[in-house]
Amino acid sequence: MLWKSREKFFNNLGTDIKQNPKRFWSVLKRSSKTRNIPDIISSTNNVNTPGANTAQRTAADNPDGIANMFNHYFASVFSTKKANEEDVIESDEPIMTDLTFSEEEVSYVLRSLDSSKATGPDGIPARLLRETADVITPSLCKLFNISVISGTIPDEWKLANIVPVHKKGDKEYAENYRPISLLCITSKVLERCVLNNIKTRLYDAVNMCQHGFMAGRSCITNLIDTLDYVGSCLDSGGHIDIIYMDMSKAFDKVDHDVLIRKLQKDYGFGGNLLRWFRCYLENCKQRVTVLGATSDLLPVTSGVPQGSILGPALFLLYVNDLPSNVKSSRVAMFADDTKVFKAIQSPNDAI
Repeated sequence: MLWKSREKFFNNLGTDIKQNPKRFWSVLKRSSKTRNIPDIISSTNNVNTPGANTAQRTAADNPDGIANMFNHYFASVFSTKKANEEDVIESDEPIMTDLTFSEEEVSYVLRSLDSSKATGPDGIPARLLRETADVITPSLCKLFNISVISGTIPDEWKLANIVPVHKKGDKEYAENYRPISLLCITSKVLERCVLNNIKTRLYDAVNMCQHGFMAGRSCITNLIDTLDYVGSCLDSGGHIDIIYMDMSKAFDKVDHDVLIRKLQKDYGFGGNLLRWFRCYLENCKQRVTVLGATSDLLPVTSGVPQGSILGPALFLLYVNDLPSNVKSSRVAMFADDTKVFKAIQSPNDAI
């Protein structure tokens, strides 16, 4: 009887895939054995053994040890803060210094929340926030305005729960997993309100070479622009040299001090808003939750918050000056994926 019920359930699931694809893939992921974490996880300790060609590996065989091993590995990609960093000096005429949110703005973001999104460290689900929008909007709006005016963010909103997801290769190696960051939904509502107020400034500032995370641009527009240039060059009898570059752990290695200086000097952020962005980036922490265990907290010393609303926008501003430093070639970017290309009409062009 139980087997027949199970068979009927999966038959209906396949039949309804067009009407409810989200349900189909959700069940498939939950039932997939490939999502399981092995009982033993090992990782390199980044210390080369004298006289050996390989780095030392350590292993963990219990949930607490595995959670902490994952967390230390994921945190190992961060850049360390450099000493004697230059202090932020206010611009003479900053363009954006303050933001003020209306209850209508906050309510709109709350009502637009996707109820299927996973909860963050505070355990407050998106569905609860969306369905109580009428009640909580006035209080949240007041709280958000205080946050920006004071240039502060609650520490609880800067904590991330990290879930390891297998990418490829041996499942026993921590290096073969990527971190999925779960953030507090309330903090993401605040981020969305901030982004909605600065995105016009963002779109005006971002180089046209950049096709990632920009409205009206995509990997398709990136390809079309490149092919148009390549085609015109080939039609004239030349050929193209192209260099493809992918910045390793680019989002994780963003230097906070450099980003803040760019926001101030290049994009006109100042006052309370600049202080808010510094607070948003600094003193964040993360922990890994896996196999029913939770790791110790570790500091996030670099990068833009993974899984955040503002992270992609801040990254675009961070790398925005890259094309202007390439003088004799063309550049096309999709976030951190970059190609530099040039029409070659003579041997001198290849130099």
